[in-house]
Amino acid sequence: MTVWAGVDIGNATTEIVLCAGLEVVAGARTPTRGGKGSQRAVDGAAQLARRTAEAHGLTIDRAAFAPTQPVHSAVERVQLQTQRTGRLVVATRSAATTAGDGAGVGVPVPVEDLLAAPADRPVVACATAPWGYEAVARSVNAALAGGRDVVAVLTANDEAVLVSNRLAAPLPVVDDVDVAALLSAALVAVEVRQSSAPLQRLTDPFWLTDVFGLGPDERGDARAVADELFDSVCAVVSLVGHLPADAPLDPAPALPEHQACVVHLGDIAAQANSRRGSVSVDSLVMATMGGADRPAADADALADALGVPVTRIDSEAAAARAGALTTPGVSSDVVVVDVGGGTVDVVAEGARVVLPGAGQLLTTATAAALDISRSAAEYAKRAEALTAVTVQLVEDEHGRRRFLDKALPGRCTGWLLTAAPSGLLPFTSQLSGSEWRSWRLAAKRLVIGGNVMAGIERVAPAAREVLLVGGGAGDDELGRAVSEQLGREVTVGRGNVRGQLGHRFAVAYGLVALAAGEVQRSS
Repeated sequence: MTVWAGVDIGNATTEIVLCAGLEVVAGARTPTRGGKGSQRAVDGAAQLARRTAEAHGLTIDRAAFAPTQPVHSAVERVQLQTQRTGRLVVATRSAATTAGDGAGVGVPVPVEDLLAAPADRPVVACATAPWGYEAVARSVNAALAGGRDVVAVLTANDEAVLVSNRLAAPLPVVDDVDVAALLSAALVAVEVRQSSAPLQRLTDPFWLTDVFGLGPDERGDARAVADELFDSVCAVVSLVGHLPADAPLDPAPALPEHQACVVHLGDIAAQANSRRGSVSVDSLVMATMGGADRPAADADALADALGVPVTRIDSEAAAARAGALTTPGVSSDVVVVDVGGGTVDVVAEGARVVLPGAGQLLTTATAAALDISRSAAEYAKRAEALTAVTVQLVEDEHGRRRFLDKALPGRCTGWLLTAAPSGLLPFTSQLSGSEWRSWRLAAKRLVIGGNVMAGIERVAPAAREVLLVGGGAGDDELGRAVSEQLGREVTVGRGNVRGQLGHRFAVAYGLVALAAGEVQRSS
């Protein structure tokens, strides 16, 4: 019986399948070296095929291959211009510590000048770094005793509670503030809420318009500030002088018109209902595609490397579909979606489209939103996280707790952890487990689910069944993300080639199936 080798050289990995006739004997994969379509990649595939054959005591008689030009996907982050808020400036929306409960608006005055401030105007006491908490409290108490209307205290040092405990009257106190920058402001508004209650005044655009005396054309600025401060428990907003009427706007980022997938981080946060400030929203992540015009190593190159005849299959898409359709339980009109690192390949009967934006784009979105490295984001995006409750107690996203055999470093307490080759990797302390789950699933819906939906609309808009194959299909949450994006009328599942090879080998086995049939017809 003829021993076939199906060889699939992808952009990221190379898969081979060995078959006796059409019966699967073995499958193997390795990272693609030298890039898809290169001679080095062909040589690497041949070496993998020979090693696998030797391990199973086989001799390869023929091979099947679909020479395909490389498709390179480039992913980048594009910073958006900051939303304009006119004369209103958000000095801070968080602090290491706060004290008091309430809101106040007044003229910023250095603590050393409080007694010289007019008695008929509310003032905000501002203490620069040289002023310790005892000196700040003494100055504020003296000003209060002297009839000054002190409505809030700002300090550059991390001493809000120490200051508050020594004040003669309960006032909102915020620390870690750039006090020097606020002293030139016309007015400053300060609000602090305790017990994790959200802000009430600074998130009300009408209140902001009133206390700052904004004009009719500045109501939009108040609305933008109020929206930015939702979910905060403390904030400081200042009113600066008049802005130049001809102040130039930052140019909008130039986006490609074709062959690009663009996702706004703000859209992910909105769909996940993320707390303001917990994830970054001020960027676009974008995947572009090119390189398909470069020549690819042909079947002759693989024949020389393997030393056996190679049947050339003209359509890699047809091979992917042929291999995927061997998944038990699927129908012949299923749409096959090959999710890779750089691209999403959507294949229907007689139609195919390749779109940029897959696993690499999801990694970039995760890194940008959490402000972490791409390597950490690569692991964090894949699956559920653990929360380090203590150095030895962790809690999963379902609320289940367990003790670790080995204690974590103390600095990991309160952080989210993801599984990495070296062990549990801490990647953020800004989100709870439930918040991270919501953001992660929303990102997969928009980044990959949205791309799959766009591809299906182009090749099979009436599709009712979708089968996920390729490396990305190994993500256990991807099926849910795609299903939620496509709706309940579409059935989404994961490929299992020949009922035994799983989701990665659809092209490799499909090549053998098509080549064997072609040889049989010609004989």
